[in-house]
Amino acid sequence: MHKPCALLKSQVSLSCCLLLGVAAACHAAESKSVDRPNFLFICVDDLRPALGCYGDPLAITPNIDQLAKRSRIFNHAYAQQAVCGPSRTSVLTGLMPDETEVWHNRNQFRQHRPNTITMPQMLASQGYHTMALGKVFSGNQRELDPLSWNRGEILREPHWNTYVTNHNQAAGKQAAFEMPDVSDADYPDGKLAALAIAKLNTLQNSGRPFFLAVGFFKPHLPFNAPKQYWDLHRDQDFHYSYKNSGSPDAPPIAYHSHRELGGYRGIPSDEILADEMEATLRRGYYACVSYVDAQVGKLLQALEQTGLDKSTVVILWGDHGFSLGEGHRWCKGTNFELDTRVPLIIHIPEMAAPGKSTNALVGLVDLYPTVVALANINPPSGLAGLPLTKVLRRPSARVQQHVMSQFSRPWNSKSPETMGYSVRTPTHRYTKWVDLKDGTVLQEELYDYDNPDSIRHEHNYTIEYRNQIHSEEYQQARRAMSRRLTHELKALHK
Repeated sequence: MHKPCALLKSQVSLSCCLLLGVAAACHAAESKSVDRPNFLFICVDDLRPALGCYGDPLAITPNIDQLAKRSRIFNHAYAQQAVCGPSRTSVLTGLMPDETEVWHNRNQFRQHRPNTITMPQMLASQGYHTMALGKVFSGNQRELDPLSWNRGEILREPHWNTYVTNHNQAAGKQAAFEMPDVSDADYPDGKLAALAIAKLNTLQNSGRPFFLAVGFFKPHLPFNAPKQYWDLHRDQDFHYSYKNSGSPDAPPIAYHSHRELGGYRGIPSDEILADEMEATLRRGYYACVSYVDAQVGKLLQALEQTGLDKSTVVILWGDHGFSLGEGHRWCKGTNFELDTRVPLIIHIPEMAAPGKSTNALVGLVDLYPTVVALANINPPSGLAGLPLTKVLRRPSARVQQHVMSQFSRPWNSKSPETMGYSVRTPTHRYTKWVDLKDGTVLQEELYDYDNPDSIRHEHNYTIEYRNQIHSEEYQQARRAMSRRLTHELKALHK
């Protein structure tokens, strides 16, 4: 699936960028006006739209909600692959997973496309200071990308420990949650917020515009957060069942076999949990979201106190969605709505219609062309996404008719055997599982989000319920969606 011309394209693009870089750097040093805004790029690990501004009744997220009031809220934003590494690579390269060949967290895009110009690398070539703090590209030190950051990339500093309590200090996965009575700074995200604030103050005085990426670690498992954030959420609010969720006729290949939750102490390997444990884990997830919200609030307050808010674009996004037992499954790893749909909030100083949401279909792969457009930089050729500037000006605008996601089977660091390609339109999702050896279509799925027989709504979230692929009344839609996906794949693999 590697595109033969991709390497040549990236080499030509990189040469052009570097030729333009000196002039752009001089311009950027002279002025931090609107044509060269700063960027605060906030990624939140495993965050589904569990935010008050997205209507989640269980979420307590006052700081992100305040940000949303002066931003554009994207109701239909989707990850290109619902797992950390491939999704983040897609965002930062502007390419689909098939183009980078990053289908697993251990895959690295520079092994296949060494001359790829990443989003921060592009900005750096045009005079920006670029810096990454926390989990941005990857949570693994061996998979960072120093070429992208001219002011450094810090994943973790010493003593940024995942667990605080004494009984969770052994190596590897321990308990799936903990709630000690400690301060924000006792966990990595509190330390990360403090570090980011210190770096903001340094970048403010650099004389050049900056792109600061801050990647918060929670609410990724384990659900560890200070007790004060657990106390915000009542235990009884999380005791509920999903009696009607889970598609009875989706093909088995649609579901992930990787048991992320099942690797934690006290959690059965099949992830079939007692009601009390389910409720505790859900509460823990929302406690972690509230904890991260508080750190985001500190960061945004520092931005305002320094006056940088007047010249800084703020982009907050989740790398993929997450299931908390809905659909009879946990975590991510599918092409379903719960796993692919993400929060995306973009704030531009003095933007039109602040606080308005949009139903435009967008992918996280669209962030690269959007950022460079806002920086008034010509993007490199061959990006898979489209700029969202029209929607930022006018929330009723539309950018594309569908968004594509994908997921591999089996999910491991080797080349995949089967790929599930999924197209989401405003009303339907069509997924085709393809044998990559010979192109045989193994299974298909079709869901109608306007048909209550096809989907279920559970606590503000949509779960695919009835696969309509064999329903007589859906055969025209099946053929149309299949043609649409085939066209996308031909363009992707040409």
